[in-house]
Amino acid sequence: MMKVLRLVASIYPICAGLIFLSLSLLTFTHPEILSYYSIGVDTPAARIAIRAMIGGGELAVAVLLLFGGSLNLTFRQRCMIAALVFGCVGFARVLSGMGEGFEFLIGQPLREAIAELVLALLGFMSATVFAGDAKVSSSGQ
Repeated sequence: MMKVLRLVASIYPICAGLIFLSLSLLTFTHPEILSYYSIGVDTPAARIAIRAMIGGGELAVAVLLLFGGSLNLTFRQRCMIAALVFGCVGFARVLSGMGEGFEFLIGQPLREAIAELVLALLGFMSATVFAGDAKVSSSGQ
């Protein structure tokens, strides 16, 4: 069991980084994807803002997770960064849904919150696996 957990932990920052990179590329190339949330993307200014603030933020997290070893971030630190981002987004989604009314949390928002919270839990578990390890490079070596 510990071997499996260690394997998951060793690939978690890379997988999480690839998720953020994919989201960033999707946001840059198709900002209208956010219209699902009734976010207006009908003007160039709105599309620029979405690409910059959301896509740029996702890209920054991806770079930290994928290339953080070059910045002397340990695997554990990168696991914590991803876990905190996923966890805070998932928690904010749940709180927002509760604030708007539970009927607004049903369906896609609930699935997204569950995915984000599960990814956060995996990140915290992965960080625990590497708690005593020395710096691990971005390649996992």
